[in-house]
Amino acid sequence: MKNTYTAEQRITAAFSDRRCEMDIFHASQLFQDAFTEYFTQYGCDAISMSRSHGAVWAIARSKIVYDRMPLWGETVRMTVIPVKISSVTIHLNVLVESLEGTPLVRCRQELCAVDVTDHSLRRVDTTPFPVDLAVCPPVLDTPFLRKKVSLDEESLAYRHVVRSTDTDFNGHTNNVAYVRLLLDAFPSFFWDQHLIRAFDIHYAAESREGEELQVYRRIEGSEVDFQIKAGDRSLVKAFLRLEPRGEGQ
Repeated sequence: MKNTYTAEQRITAAFSDRRCEMDIFHASQLFQDAFTEYFTQYGCDAISMSRSHGAVWAIARSKIVYDRMPLWGETVRMTVIPVKISSVTIHLNVLVESLEGTPLVRCRQELCAVDVTDHSLRRVDTTPFPVDLAVCPPVLDTPFLRKKVSLDEESLAYRHVVRSTDTDFNGHTNNVAYVRLLLDAFPSFFWDQHLIRAFDIHYAAESREGEELQVYRRIEGSEVDFQIKAGDRSLVKAFLRLEPRGEGQ
């Protein structure tokens, strides 16, 4: 059985930022599309699986590492591979490379199946996903960054009320929307001065339309810690590794 998904993608305006680069928000959009197509091969994309098996895929954590920032107008090749399948989690990698085979962006993601009725964890073998699928060597084996973070009012960047366009078909704030909120914690000139080299995000809880979210951020040298809360509930923790932009970057 086929165990990978490969497609070519032109980096259009839909996948690039104001600097004509594929930042972590637009990369996350691309990866979300790629993972959806990967699961569609087995009849278990989230929408289909919610209707047939009463379950959806939930992202527990994701890591993105840049080798070189893809730019507007480039055509890239992306490949999704399974690297580990356990009883309750699926670990996927995606490689974005130039058509000549030069690595540009690598991502690893850990997902689990969640019941749409009571939000309980479901075993992978209760979904259509083929649990006996052959796994591949990882393209990104750097561990997820695990770090205790509890940011307070001194680190509050801004507040955001969840709007309809932030939500997905489940009525929850979309995973990618959180990434946009993190980037918006800094003004444009900050991103004009810094390049993102690595990004980790951990999803802990859900939010819905109408909820007020608090977006926190703390800079320590070349690293940024983020936290998104809804009152006392911690929803998201994330970590960036930055480097200064050189001349012409």
